[in-house]
Amino acid sequence: MNSYIQVLSFTFSFSYGIFFYLASLLNKTILNKKSNITQIFITLIFIIDIVILYIYLMYKINNGKFHIYFIISMILGYMFMMFNKDKLYHFCKKNVNKLKKH
Repeated sequence: MNSYIQVLSFTFSFSYGIFFYLASLLNKTILNKKSNITQIFITLIFIIDIVILYIYLMYKINNGKFHIYFIISMILGYMFMMFNKDKLYHFCKKNVNKLKKH
């Protein structure tokens, strides 16, 4: 695997961690008032789908070669979004309000 594909894989894994956080937040919001069994079942299917999608896309990027540092990069993307969610929310809200004024 050359360095270009590794950088692309790192970038994709980090971005996928951000996507995974936002998708899990949406999943949590949708399932908020469902029964516990429904929440567990749908969350299990959601996790399986997310994992299959990640494996498929990594296969397309670098022929399915996985290394632990790609998973660590995805976890860092997830944690980055977890810690910066409020900052991003306020940034987007401020810019939407600016657009509404014009």
